[in-house]
Amino acid sequence: MIAAPALFLLIMAVVQYGLVAHARNVAEAAAQEAVASAGSFDAKADDGHASATAALDNLGPKMLTSRAVNVERTPTTVTVTVTGKALSFIPGFSPQINETASGPVERYVAPEADSS
Repeated sequence: MIAAPALFLLIMAVVQYGLVAHARNVAEAAAQEAVASAGSFDAKADDGHASATAALDNLGPKMLTSRAVNVERTPTTVTVTVTGKALSFIPGFSPQINETASGPVERYVAPEADSS
């Protein structure tokens, strides 16, 4: 008699784990897309934000709720953080997703003078 509810709860936990893992992958991919976009030569932080939003819409439009994208671009690095709540299969449980990616900014560096 107890086996059926326990088995059902186990199946729900496995499905929830899969949803959280997929939501993390979607957030990480969106953050990496934003780094590539915002890190391009003459790009702006807004380019990265638009790229991350488009990636989230394409990869999993309903995987992350209450999502937010934060892009910080310095002269040498870009850091993007994507946050949100994963889609929940278990009532009352909404895991927080927080994925960060960073990379260098493409920039022109003058060649060194040949000293020979």
